[in-house]
Amino acid sequence: MTPVLRSHARAWVLVLSLLSVPALAQGLPDLPPAEACWGQGPDADGDGVSDACELQVAAAFMPTLWIAQGEKGVARRPYFAARPLSSALRTLRIFYMSAYSEDHGIPSLGIFNVFAHDGDSEFQVLDVHFADGRWYLDQAFLSAHLETACDSSGWYGYAQLEYAGAYRGAPRIYVAVNKHGAYNSKATCDRGCYFTDSCSQGRQEALDPVNRLAARNVGSLGTPLINAVTVNGQTERLLNDVEFKGWDDQAGRSNSTPYRARLAQFGF
Repeated sequence: MTPVLRSHARAWVLVLSLLSVPALAQGLPDLPPAEACWGQGPDADGDGVSDACELQVAAAFMPTLWIAQGEKGVARRPYFAARPLSSALRTLRIFYMSAYSEDHGIPSLGIFNVFAHDGDSEFQVLDVHFADGRWYLDQAFLSAHLETACDSSGWYGYAQLEYAGAYRGAPRIYVAVNKHGAYNSKATCDRGCYFTDSCSQGRQEALDPVNRLAARNVGSLGTPLINAVTVNGQTERLLNDVEFKGWDDQAGRSNSTPYRARLAQFGF
């Protein structure tokens, strides 16, 4: 075969190999279109987007958690809020409240855990938009010990995230063992909080695998839909400026930061 023919042959092999690669799935179909969301009811929080749309989109983009091996504080009772970020661009912002029962802190000499506390008010914020029949994830803010000495929180563009399913769909979030800081990758997690966070081998599960966020929309600070929640005789006021105890108020332990300031920070 002449050099020219060999060159053409290699080119055709490259073209055929590219054609044989399945197209990367992007975004989420089979959700309410924008016209079924904006200006429709019921709309209990009065933000211009229907309750049904908020729930369906929030549930579809609900993060998949990578739960590290050895995690002791996996118990949680998630809630969410959703609001239009840009009606013109058909963009929603979704605030996921992880609402862990407790934070086990950093093991110290195998005797006790440093910085352990009741409740853990970590959260994730996702911005998503509708276009051409699909919903797409644009960016995500992942809290990791926000406004503490080892704050490792940050915004991540969709290309910086991993996905358990469709690309630009529900992101995979790596959760630091026992402390629940959220990260976009295992490598980022293992560098978090001055290298004290870790996301070792683990398992995947949805943020709210049982309820899928049904009846968990808190609304907003201006129009609360859910605030006082009582579980096993203990009440949390999710939207008040009070510490979050994770329905696990143990004597002698500190509690977690209120969710109220976090919601306000992101426009809720």
